[in-house]
Amino acid sequence: MWRKTLSAFLLCAFAFMSACSGSVEPPSGGYEVQSTDIIIESRGVAVPATFVTPVSADDEKFPLVVMAHGHGGSREEAGGFTRVAESLAHHGVASIRMDFPGCGDSSESFTENNLSNMLLDLQASREFVGSQPAVDNDRVGLFGYSMGGRVVALLSEIDPSYKVMATWAPAVEGGAARERKEMRSLGGAGYYDALRKQAEETGATEYTTRWGTKLQLGYRWFTDLEETSPLESLARFEGPLLVIYGDRDDVVLPEVSEAAIAAAKNSSEVIGHVVAGAEHGLGFYTDRPEIAAEVVHTTVEFFHTHL
Repeated sequence: MWRKTLSAFLLCAFAFMSACSGSVEPPSGGYEVQSTDIIIESRGVAVPATFVTPVSADDEKFPLVVMAHGHGGSREEAGGFTRVAESLAHHGVASIRMDFPGCGDSSESFTENNLSNMLLDLQASREFVGSQPAVDNDRVGLFGYSMGGRVVALLSEIDPSYKVMATWAPAVEGGAARERKEMRSLGGAGYYDALRKQAEETGATEYTTRWGTKLQLGYRWFTDLEETSPLESLARFEGPLLVIYGDRDDVVLPEVSEAAIAAAKNSSEVIGHVVAGAEHGLGFYTDRPEIAAEVVHTTVEFFHTHL
């Protein structure tokens, strides 16, 4: 059902530029960088996004990376996504990243934050920037963090035109029964079931994260989670795959990231990169600059090499 919904809405997606943009000076030997805030129209709503491109004096075309942030995060991800996007552009790779419903600069309620809407927003963003003359539509990759890793895994099956994929600690637990057991961030099976029941009865339920943030989860969030199997999607992905995760992650446990690596049996190349001493925040949310630098460098090098 969610695949049919995605296909129907994609026909109506379009976007327009906003007036806010900026540039970043390049490192020695790199491209200058242009960062532009845009509004993508997807699902009939305005989705805030940032399009980052290398600056070229000629008609050069650049590969593109479509970026998906984590559950309750934002398109900046404590500066982590910003750093990746700017570094990619310095190395000749464009990117688009957006705020999912209820996150960052989004004007929507978090009750609209579900996999179906995220998938639509990713594709609407990709379709808009793909119309820009500087983008090479034959070289497009996916990048997702945590829940965003789940979303890009699913999208790689829906749209096999994506050539490469990188994930940070991808939340790829799959199936209804497994979700109830594995959703540690929702307090385990019993608490998950209680939240789900309330959302089914009233349309939404309030959930407090382990970091004290209160989120309103809509019923569609639960059903989308249960109806999708991202490990099966990864098993069908044929391009190069990078999975970065911390050995101290207690949100998406290391074995979940390892399951993602093991599932990608048809990938042309699978790289698992374990960051010693890293928790789920991978240095961005825990003020560990040495870890954050390792994560950014590894991610950018992967895309620069494979796109």
